[in-house]
Amino acid sequence: MVNDEGWCFDDVASLRIDHFMRIITAIRAKGTKPEIIGKCIMRYAERWLPGIDAELEGLRGYGYGKNELHFSILIGRKEDEGIVHSKEQKNIIESLVSILPPQPEAVPCKFLLEILKMAMVYSASQALISELEKRAGMMLENANVNDLLIPNYKSEEQGKMAKPLEQRTMHNTDVVRRIVEYFLMHEQEQQQLPLTSGKSSVSKLLDNYLAEVAKDPNLSITKFQVLAEALPEKARTCDDGIYRAIDTYLKTHPSLSEYDRKRLCKIMNCGKLSLDACMHAAQNERLPLRTVIQVLFSEQVKMRAAMQGKDPAASDNNSEQEITQTSTKTEIMTLRAELENVKTQMTELQRDYF
Repeated sequence: MVNDEGWCFDDVASLRIDHFMRIITAIRAKGTKPEIIGKCIMRYAERWLPGIDAELEGLRGYGYGKNELHFSILIGRKEDEGIVHSKEQKNIIESLVSILPPQPEAVPCKFLLEILKMAMVYSASQALISELEKRAGMMLENANVNDLLIPNYKSEEQGKMAKPLEQRTMHNTDVVRRIVEYFLMHEQEQQQLPLTSGKSSVSKLLDNYLAEVAKDPNLSITKFQVLAEALPEKARTCDDGIYRAIDTYLKTHPSLSEYDRKRLCKIMNCGKLSLDACMHAAQNERLPLRTVIQVLFSEQVKMRAAMQGKDPAASDNNSEQEITQTSTKTEIMTLRAELENVKTQMTELQRDYF
């Protein structure tokens, strides 16, 4: 039996891919733990697939940072040499994926997403890409935003894409949407088991991802909306994250029509915004007036309910509770003042337009 201590990862990682696969097949037949096989596959990939940075050239644009790059295939090699290299890399990727143990603990989600990026670069089969998307979806709660920043690119085999570089989105949101859909399918299959729901953590992950891709001026409102609504509304316990993403999108796309701004703001539930988010939204000139009013009304309702829910007897001889209540009343007065101001502005706008 092969164990973790006696396994020479580096020696096996130096083999040709066909020899490597034979060894992995043999040790799997002997009952080796999937985690050990996964480590060996990861070591082999590290050696023979040097990573996105070594194979792709980053093109900075749109004011994005170091983790927000647009990638394209390096074509510095001679043409024949590049074709041979691409075929070898594609063969390694497809071979490694074919021998991945089915157990989710075999390899981390980060590795699956890195292999997925490489598979797309080297035009692996759609079946293989779908398999990686499905496996990543089953472990999506373990991913981070950078893992999901899957770039759009033009590979040598794809030729020219439909849109020129300056019109293409920087990140492939369609892949992320499919991964989220696979996550939901997996959650539905596991719903009979206790403690399997990862919707809360995935909703935060998705909202943070949306806040990143919203900086792309070429991201259409439809793609943003479809991705934002990929999770059910009940998956978000707080809508501060999606509000931040929407505000980022509005900031990056200042020429949106009033209709599109309203359409975008319908994604969030104003009743799930924190007080800080509500106060920010109340003064946010990028939001439609209707949304601002909804935010203010919603916060007033929550504050009123919170005040009515207090036990009057509990506040006797308790100065701290009195201070809290006074503070709450002050906040309500502030919100009401903001609401009256918005109503006045809306009346003036209606008078100007009608």
